[in-house]
Amino acid sequence: MNILVDFLSQSIQFLYNITRMMGIPNYGLAIILFTILVKVILFPLTYRQLRSMKRMQEIQPKVQELQKKYKGNPQKAQQAMMELYQKEGVNPLGGCLPLLVQMPILFALFSALRTFFDPVHHPAYVELSHANFLWVSNLGQPDPYILPILVALGTFFQQKVSMVGGNQDQTQRTMLVVMPLVIGWMSRSFSAGLSLYWVTFSLMGILEQWFVRRKPHLVKEEISAK
Repeated sequence: MNILVDFLSQSIQFLYNITRMMGIPNYGLAIILFTILVKVILFPLTYRQLRSMKRMQEIQPKVQELQKKYKGNPQKAQQAMMELYQKEGVNPLGGCLPLLVQMPILFALFSALRTFFDPVHHPAYVELSHANFLWVSNLGQPDPYILPILVALGTFFQQKVSMVGGNQDQTQRTMLVVMPLVIGWMSRSFSAGLSLYWVTFSLMGILEQWFVRRKPHLVKEEISAK
């Protein structure tokens, strides 16, 4: 983990140096650039997630049939659904891969930003005079109000556009409300830099969804090739 933390710190500093060469030295901009770069790198995994979600949406009528058929036998229903997934070439956990890859980045970034902007323990190369961003005076300190609200809104809308189909079940509807509130509340104790990363990541996720929906043939071609 220490290797990843050091790598992320060096990456943010590298991107900060780019903003300095552009004449707008700011670590907030560097974090935004870093987030965009992470999103671009993870796009192949995100694309697989979108393809898996699309395929799951298409077989939902068959899944509901099986649930109705084996209503009194949950074990048999589960077995029948697994057989259906195998027959259709669908992995119900396929959409989790980007999240699994994202978690180590989040933990490492959380650790990196704790010391990156610390007035005493920050790396020697960090220029604290440029650690402010918009209303945030220091990206290493929590922003208790505005960024947490943006984190919650970004999480909500990203979940909203990512939901499969138009008839979400009760669990999805509950998570649509609960998850943004929980993450928004937790972000009140995050460094503002990490909250900025989360907001930017959510906005990029929404743009990805918009792009794929504008180009539905990208997903359909992949499904047809199966």
